[in-house]
Amino acid sequence: MEIKEFKVISSQQRKELYNFIKSTDSTYNKSYLEMTRIYESDTFNDGNTVFIIFQKGQIKGSLALITKEISVRGEAFITDIYVKKENAEIFLNFLIKKIVEYCNMCSAISIKIGIRESEKHLIPYINKFEFSHIYDAVVIGYRGDKNTSLKLNKDMELRPLCISNSQEYMNIHNEAFKNSPNGGTIDEVEVKDYIVQYANNEDLIGICFFNKKPCGIYELSNDGNIGWIDSLAITPSFQHMGLGKLLLVKCINKLYEKKLDEIKLLVITSNEIAMAMYRDMGFDLECVFSYWFEKK
Repeated sequence: MEIKEFKVISSQQRKELYNFIKSTDSTYNKSYLEMTRIYESDTFNDGNTVFIIFQKGQIKGSLALITKEISVRGEAFITDIYVKKENAEIFLNFLIKKIVEYCNMCSAISIKIGIRESEKHLIPYINKFEFSHIYDAVVIGYRGDKNTSLKLNKDMELRPLCISNSQEYMNIHNEAFKNSPNGGTIDEVEVKDYIVQYANNEDLIGICFFNKKPCGIYELSNDGNIGWIDSLAITPSFQHMGLGKLLLVKCINKLYEKKLDEIKLLVITSNEIAMAMYRDMGFDLECVFSYWFEKK
């Protein structure tokens, strides 16, 4: 068996990897170009931390490693796990060993791994590698009447992300997510990518101001008729003032302005303050998106 990085495999092998992922996960909805762009991005060190395992020239599994939080919090994150069900434990064992060696070399304090609902059968193997369950990422849906506008606060204003406020957006984002369970540090390159990504939907991402002072950030999207609140955060100096609820109301109304049928978001179960706020605002649990484990 052989493990290769995404950066060094051939174009043909990349296409084989895409087909392998599609065959392993029926819910995978990215195009080949999207997969390539993501795996070659800064998030995965230009493709150096996406590992693919081959046996006799055939792909048997892959996973991706996010290392940028190691310098910030000492944490590494394993994501995008795709393993052939037959002999899954063997292939996963090789990949995990490779990741642990890599993380030790980078002086990581801990490794977190997310297992999607569709890959739940891998959990017993993860436990064997001394990973302990710490929390889940769950999808919750808004149950309020979309035809009833929530009361907006005139003291809060949303301003779209642009070049001139990109540094401010990055600073607020990183400060707000500094202590979140799954990290979330972004850099200047990623902020510029956001500006390009939202070129025709500038109102869906930006900075929120309260009494003309920057206090948080938001990032929204839509998938068909479903609106998603991808990021919503208040910077620490403005927390415990009820601004999270005000921002949430703004985001809900903004998404319903797009004539969407549903609004959903992803939240970590260990974030009890956020979970309580969402419940109070009319969100209900829909399903577990992924299970998270940690190895010190």
